[in-house]
Amino acid sequence: MNQFLTNPYLVGLRKKLVTEQNLMHRGIFTESDTQKDYFTGYSYKTLYDWDQYFEAIVQIYMGWPSDYIKNGVTIFLDHQQPSGRISRSVPSNEFHDPEHVKPFLSQIAWLVYKNYEELDWILSDAYFPRLKRYLDYWLVEMDANRNGLSEWMSAPHTGMDNQHERAGWWLDRFSEGVDLNCYLVRECLAFSRLADLLGKTDLANEYAQQSQDLAARIRSLLWDGKDGFFYDRNARMGEPLMSRHAGWASSINGVPVELIRVKGVSAFTALWAGVATQEQARSMVYNYLFDPKHFWSPFPLATLARSERWYSRDWLPADLGCNWRATTWMPTNYMAYHGLKRYGFHDLASLLAYRSFQLVKISGDREWYDAETGEGCGLNPFWGWSLLGHFMEYEDQNGLDPTSLDD
Repeated sequence: MNQFLTNPYLVGLRKKLVTEQNLMHRGIFTESDTQKDYFTGYSYKTLYDWDQYFEAIVQIYMGWPSDYIKNGVTIFLDHQQPSGRISRSVPSNEFHDPEHVKPFLSQIAWLVYKNYEELDWILSDAYFPRLKRYLDYWLVEMDANRNGLSEWMSAPHTGMDNQHERAGWWLDRFSEGVDLNCYLVRECLAFSRLADLLGKTDLANEYAQQSQDLAARIRSLLWDGKDGFFYDRNARMGEPLMSRHAGWASSINGVPVELIRVKGVSAFTALWAGVATQEQARSMVYNYLFDPKHFWSPFPLATLARSERWYSRDWLPADLGCNWRATTWMPTNYMAYHGLKRYGFHDLASLLAYRSFQLVKISGDREWYDAETGEGCGLNPFWGWSLLGHFMEYEDQNGLDPTSLDD
């Protein structure tokens, strides 16, 4: 049973969110191939990869049963290719087909276990081997240069659709993303926890070690000590990359560029995943996150640093998808919030939780928000991951972290 179903505070909060509850029921659809019902925040019925992780937390707080959460995971696994690859949306399309589902499926399974105490569905012979193959695809097939860091295929693959400067266009595949590899740190640990519950101790130890080793590589290869910031890394140094955009090159005066010096909110996943050292976290927080020159916009957090030349409220040439420039998105606020809590920045975390709650309260349930004006943008209404903003103060006041991978 959902442990939050009868929580008095949440019962009262849900009464205030009756509009959101009704909206969410508009997001229940049936997947055509499997005939399974699922939930998505998108009226056009697409089931996305990382969205469903944050949507699962919303469903838990809203007192929903686990069915749609579990179906979301198994629908992806049902569409797995023999190689282990799974397209990052259902239904897929020609652009999404080569882009492997973001590494959140084990983390979603852990959410279900922690909140509903349900395991058989994911630990079965039908799905656990598929879960392993999908994770191995990230760790092996998406590490082209075999340096132990995985690559994004494109900016849309990151979920931050128009951050081309750090992750490229379709099939560019050069960005060893801070966010991607931090997600994998968490995903390996979540998979290890599941394997342990299945009694597969050796497998659990193997993936726990993978998680630790990957965290060490992130600290070693993606940290810039001079700037005091985590940057994505160019996996194909010296090649003529990103020729469609004059703002970034893979070499300068013939010298290969290793770190992609674009400051994005994605770097703060290093706090969420517990990868950063305490000193690295201090630099990230005090020099960047709460600095108005960078991420602390009038309606924080900006998803691209305000100091970046590409920080723009207007669409730039070749932009596509949703806007992740001069904008604020609830899932990135949410990850940053829990990263702050993890490293002991409690007062600053409370401030971010408050500002996030105020943004959704005043500007409504929208897909994203203008980081300069607070105006709601994108889908209207939106009943997906933005609803997290309604629960951040509740989490802060009660010391809750649904994203924790602790036993």
